[in-house]
Amino acid sequence: MNKKLNFIDKIKIKLKIIKFIKIDLSFYLIFVVAYYLKELSFYICYILFLLLHELSHYFMAKKLGYMAKNIKLSFFGASLEGLDDFTLSDEIKVILAGPMLNFISVIGCYLSFWFYPESYNYLYDVLLSNLAILFFNLMPIYPLDLGRIMLALFSKNNLRVRALEKTKKISYVFIIFLFFIFLITFFINYNFIFGFICVNLMSLHLKSTNNTSYKRELFIFHKAKLLERGLIERKIYLKIGTPDYKLFKFIDDYHFINFVFLDNNYNVKTIISELDLYKKQSIM
Repeated sequence: MNKKLNFIDKIKIKLKIIKFIKIDLSFYLIFVVAYYLKELSFYICYILFLLLHELSHYFMAKKLGYMAKNIKLSFFGASLEGLDDFTLSDEIKVILAGPMLNFISVIGCYLSFWFYPESYNYLYDVLLSNLAILFFNLMPIYPLDLGRIMLALFSKNNLRVRALEKTKKISYVFIIFLFFIFLITFFINYNFIFGFICVNLMSLHLKSTNNTSYKRELFIFHKAKLLERGLIERKIYLKIGTPDYKLFKFIDDYHFINFVFLDNNYNVKTIISELDLYKKQSIM
């Protein structure tokens, strides 16, 4: 039998929603830009589809069996916090879910314009807001979506920390390129908004990489001690000669992994732990 929610229950649900959605200070800069450009309706659409973009990430993660602590909104997008143990394929699926929603929305707008030209007056801001979100998130800058895809792909054959280093280098190069374009506008047609975007992209990138660097790798060094406290030890049997990059997919936060290498006669040739593997990769 369904019971109607009382007033206290409704308040609790609202508080949980408020707690689930965290808003970064840069998010409020949207209203500064809206005031400067006098385009309030566009930015209302932008905020709405920005939230829908991130909810697409969230529901895809939930469908794949992952849970997030909260959604953090910022000027250029949003991020799901509390998701650190994606498999490579799942990570890419979750990342692509956001841009896919915006892409479908853009296609829907164009189809509407084609069949119902009068809808242009109502859907123009919807089209622009989705194009803007797509444009930002398809920049090769971490933690924007394309930057996250680069990190996921680099992680396939590298430790996460090395993958992050490669992603950061590409991000810095692209941000410097944007600053160079901004400087050119001084001699052509000065654009305050473009410079504002460059500064905030750099700020977002620095804040995100500082929060994520080395988190996974530092935990490996504590696992040996955690064995004494009940952490489960797990053995993975592999053929000798298996390349290192294929070993990373077996490492998780809930087991201490020992890799046992066998010859063609199934005799044990060598055993290395995940800690040995990390040390080996760190000095390469």
